Amino acid sequence: MAFNTLKQKIEERLLKIDGIGSLFIETEGQSITINPDRKMKAASVIKLPILLEGYRQIDSGIISGTDRISLSKKELVGGSGILAHLESVRELSVHDILMLMTIVSDNTASNLAIKHLGMENINGLTAMLGCTNTVLGRQFMDLEAAEKGLDNFTSARDMVLCLKEADTGKTLAKKSRQQVIHTLKQQQLTANLHGRIDEDSEVSIASKSGSLSGVVNDVGMIELSGQKVYVAVLLGDLPDNHTGQEIIADIGWYIHEYLHEMEKTR
Repeated sequence: MAFNTLKQKIEERLLKIDGIGSLFIETEGQSITINPDRKMKAASVIKLPILLEGYRQIDSGIISGTDRISLSKKELVGGSGILAHLESVRELSVHDILMLMTIVSDNTASNLAIKHLGMENINGLTAMLGCTNTVLGRQFMDLEAAEKGLDNFTSARDMVLCLKEADTGKTLAKKSRQQVIHTLKQQQLTANLHGRIDEDSEVSIASKSGSLSGVVNDVGMIELSGQKVYVAVLLGDLPDNHTGQEIIADIGWYIHEYLHEMEKTR
């Protein structure tokens, strides 16, 4: 499959959407863009820059990955994750908080990370990276803040900037970049970009997804034999979330096919 064919298939799939979308895909100097700078509700993909800031602070010596963070009952929140359902867990390391935030999108862990790292520092990092449409405006499940109009936003281009920074950027030490990618590869929520790709596929995916009612997002680095595709798909105003999952799963499959075709020509 030539890159132009991949571009055509993705555009045809996404432009039929009953809703709004922001897409940015980049590989080896080529890109596919559809409303790449549209400001969208981030849902849990905003946890990617939180993850980056966590490892930036570890690299800077501000915190240690082994620091123990206390968890009180009043800090437990609902939505995605497991901590709110575990009665005996009252302390976690920074490493464990960042892992739970990412691979099961744990909202309690995410709020602990925001509290420990500082919302202003997370927003400072995204600004430094040039993410002009990204803002962390509130903690997760903070309904009072949401009622005041505070929310978390991003765009597909911004999310690809974060992915590339995690993979090859200069903000983090090499060891921390490797740990971020390793964490993203442990993703347990696999209905989107992973959706049509077999678990035993040679293609690897390092990703972070997010969803709200009518919102389905996924961002990830899809790789085969050293060729990487950075992809961010953010969908909103959907009639139902299953529709969004199917669209993103199809896009992940098109990229899977493209990488296998490219491997044959190498």
